[in-house]
Amino acid sequence: MNVGPDHERWADAAGVYVLGALPTDECAAYEDHLAACPTCRAETEELRVAAQALPLSAPAMRPPPALKSRIMAEVEREAELLASASGAPRRAPEPKRRRFNFSLRGVIPAVGLACAALVAGAFGGAALFGSSSPQTIPFESTISNTSAELEMTDDGATIVANNLPLPPEGKVYMVWIQKPGQAPEPTSALFTPRRDGSATASVTGDMDAVETVLVNTEPIGGSTTPTSQPVLTASVS
Repeated sequence: MNVGPDHERWADAAGVYVLGALPTDECAAYEDHLAACPTCRAETEELRVAAQALPLSAPAMRPPPALKSRIMAEVEREAELLASASGAPRRAPEPKRRRFNFSLRGVIPAVGLACAALVAGAFGGAALFGSSSPQTIPFESTISNTSAELEMTDDGATIVANNLPLPPEGKVYMVWIQKPGQAPEPTSALFTPRRDGSATASVTGDMDAVETVLVNTEPIGGSTTPTSQPVLTASVS
């Protein structure tokens, strides 16, 4: 993906901007950069969706004992891929010198949101790596080269997708559930794929009566009724 002018200066500013912690005198300059930089625009939209979804997160719960080892294994796998792609030996990353001067007022909400993200992530990880054996159901996809699976456990379901393109600007992917003879019901699962096209989304709650799980694109924040055709469809029963 192309980058805009002065990208190196703003490469690590997306999260600070979404949290509202970017100093006022930097905001206008960063927004000008966003208009010309597709890479920072995509990262900002991805982080904004995560921040908006936090109030909808389920209450914190204790993750299973195996969760930590599974997460660390995934971190190691990602590190090996990055090292292999760059051709450089693996080593601990050097801390990046920040170019922004933050007041304590800006740091406090950022830390609070980061803590909330960790709680939400632990809950989502528990659904994905829970002790119950998941039932795996393939999605039918309308997007070429995109594949996805629905992993169902007693606690809910998790969508795992690959080669999923970024949604249109101003939109996100949204998960819907449908029961026999009823219209699709919205869930709180809103997501965008990572830069490599991979994505995960958790749907909590009882899935026993669900017949179909759907994924489509909706405006940021979601909708109460579908406004576009599904791109992923899984028949649960």
